[in-house]
Amino acid sequence: MKISIVELEKKLLDFLTRYFDKSSAIRIKEYLIWAEKTSNKTQGIIKLTGSEPLQDIKPKQEIRVERDTKLSQLINAGGNPAPLVSQLATDVVIEKAQVHGFGLVGVYNTYSSNGAQAYYVERIAKHNLIGVVMSRSPGATSGFSSIDPLFGTNPIGVGFPTLNEPLVFDMASSAITWYGLVLAQARGEKIPVNVAIKSDGSPTDDPGEAMQGALLPFDRSYKSSSVAMMVELFAGPLVSSSFCDNETFDKDWGSVFFAVSPELLVDIDKFKSNCSELIKKVKDSRSKPEVSEIRLPGERAHRALLEAEKTGEIEVEIEILKQLNFI
Repeated sequence: MKISIVELEKKLLDFLTRYFDKSSAIRIKEYLIWAEKTSNKTQGIIKLTGSEPLQDIKPKQEIRVERDTKLSQLINAGGNPAPLVSQLATDVVIEKAQVHGFGLVGVYNTYSSNGAQAYYVERIAKHNLIGVVMSRSPGATSGFSSIDPLFGTNPIGVGFPTLNEPLVFDMASSAITWYGLVLAQARGEKIPVNVAIKSDGSPTDDPGEAMQGALLPFDRSYKSSSVAMMVELFAGPLVSSSFCDNETFDKDWGSVFFAVSPELLVDIDKFKSNCSELIKKVKDSRSKPEVSEIRLPGERAHRALLEAEKTGEIEVEIEILKQLNFI
């Protein structure tokens, strides 16, 4: 159903301040509103529902920096919500890259998803930096030829500055996100065939059975499974986080943030101009007869955001609003 952005912001802030201090609630709300504006239905306020809602996270300690150099930082999140800590990590990696040309920040000891990687890499790219963010989560996706949930949904996001809006790419390495299952279950819907398996390895279109079994890697081959493994290595062992934890969901989640200044290699204006020219060549290339427009990564989300900001309204799942007692 349609709801005004102002109304949803108020409801979210009222809701979140029951669980978090005002400053943290505001930053978490900012991320959730952005996700809803971009029509990312599996990464927005649905995070406040399901078996592990974001607001149920009880921080174990204050966020603390465990290692810090001029180029890098390792953050122990202390069990604080990932959408909050990941914004702090993004601030740090931008600052280091602006000063030194490169920044690397690792985060571990969160117990929730940081949401869409696009949110963070877009912020990095808007500072004339190339951003890369990778995250791992408890085992949900099977390895190639395996039926065990070895890897998380393990998304990767990349953002490039251009003469216009940043070019942003964001994808999970699984065929469907975990909250895609949560959303399907909330709607009472089936999931597509060939995106998940039961615990015995047989195919399923039931989101509940998929939660007890495993998701499949995005192209169902060794290539996507290897992408998931690489993300697991970057966002697991490299940042002191757990890895391949398929026994329980009480292990920590990890993320790694990279920011690189193009000026380490080339003039920034030239780089942005060339990125924009590359985008134009892709958009102007010949398309298949049945295709009306060649669309770039992140383009649909950006259009949804612009439309939401123009109308002041967003479309939100009524089932989710009911679960949160927002209506």
